[in-house]
Amino acid sequence: MANDSGNFAMGLVLGVAIGVGIGLLYAPQSGTATRSVLKEKAVEFSGRAEEFADKVKEGAAIAKRNLESRLPPSEA
Repeated sequence: MANDSGNFAMGLVLGVAIGVGIGLLYAPQSGTATRSVLKEKAVEFSGRAEEFADKVKEGAAIAKRNLESRLPPSEA
């Protein structure tokens, strides 16, 4: 179930990014201005994607530690 939520969130983010890109392509600006805006948005999106990935990794590490702390010690 957690994987489904992650897939949904990633799909949502990707869909928004594609929608913004298409909207900018149809904007009544010159090609140079539109490319400039697209480049700025791509850099911004990349930064946000990295932050999101870091938060997901952090959450996974916390969940792993919580799970390990609840398991009985190994007798091996």
